[in-house]
Amino acid sequence: MAKKSSNPWGEMSSKLGRSPSACLGRYEDLMKETCSEHVAFKRRGTSPRPIEESGFKRSKVAGQVEVCLSSFEQTLQHLREEVYATIQPLSQANLMLEQQIKERDERIENLQKMLENIQSQLQASKEKKRQASIVELIGKHQKCLESLEMQLGEAMSEQNTAAETISSLRQDINADKDSNSD
Repeated sequence: MAKKSSNPWGEMSSKLGRSPSACLGRYEDLMKETCSEHVAFKRRGTSPRPIEESGFKRSKVAGQVEVCLSSFEQTLQHLREEVYATIQPLSQANLMLEQQIKERDERIENLQKMLENIQSQLQASKEKKRQASIVELIGKHQKCLESLEMQLGEAMSEQNTAAETISSLRQDINADKDSNSD
């Protein structure tokens, strides 16, 4: 593909000696004029001017219109190529960003799953520790109960011994009283 000029509007303007907007305006005026002449002839029921009468004017205008249209087509083609050249890297960048977003979302999802696993493991660990603490407290309580039962048994044994001693002493005292009274 041959390299096009960087400014097709300048090329057209130099050929016609007019600005691009002036060319477009002239083209629109000619189209309106032609259309209005055609409508007027239809209303009157006559045909347009013979070609030989207006041939020179029309051929000059047609040439200018051809140049304008050609220039516009070149400009449009150039603009299409520029837009494509601009859009293609943006499209590729957009695809890359979409891929990065997808990967980031996958990482976030994986991290959320890991966090849920860690939380469930922590909960299980807390439950195990709680159960172990309960078992330990039950064991300590049981030992305290056994110790208290043992102390109670010793106290009752001492009480029985004391009661026997008191009973024996009373018997001795009563025996002494009886022997002194005789």
